[in-house]
Amino acid sequence: MKKIFEIGLICCLLFSTQCIFAEEWDDYANLDRAWDGQKSITNKEFEQVMDALQEKTKKKEAKQKQKRAKKISGGGTSLHNELNPDKIIPELEKIKPAPEDLLVNIPVSLLIDGKTLEKGYYNVTAERDKDNNKIYICLYQAHFNKAKIEAYETDNDYGEEEVSFVKVQNYNDSFVRLIYGSIEFNAYVYIPFIE
Repeated sequence: MKKIFEIGLICCLLFSTQCIFAEEWDDYANLDRAWDGQKSITNKEFEQVMDALQEKTKKKEAKQKQKRAKKISGGGTSLHNELNPDKIIPELEKIKPAPEDLLVNIPVSLLIDGKTLEKGYYNVTAERDKDNNKIYICLYQAHFNKAKIEAYETDNDYGEEEVSFVKVQNYNDSFVRLIYGSIEFNAYVYIPFIE
């Protein structure tokens, strides 16, 4: 008797679930007409919605930026008005970076102030002394100043295409000419050498 009751209960459950599934399939009969009431959206309307969504994210980012600035600056104002956290700091003009030292290969050993400057690569800078208005060319290896030579200013650019240049030219059997050019001035100096 117990087995018959269990079998009957299982059969009732199976038949009842089939009726429920049949009712659900009836809901899909009008699936072809599901899109009939929809409105088409133009590209302009889509872009407006996207702009509105992006505006919200921009506002959130601005608030977060303000919070970070407040944490850093303490929320107060600075003595300098341009550095206040609520003011937008203008971008600095793009400044041309300071030119690096010019590199020259000296193929011979030079005699400078009774000392021998060995052949090799040297960074070259030139500066004008403010007191006596003389020009000095400095030769560096790494950060060591190996020589400082007084040079003579000239208007000659030696046919160079670049504004900033430095070269060693053979002048005669015992001298080389070191030429230097920059925006401020062009200079040259004759230096004795040994082979």
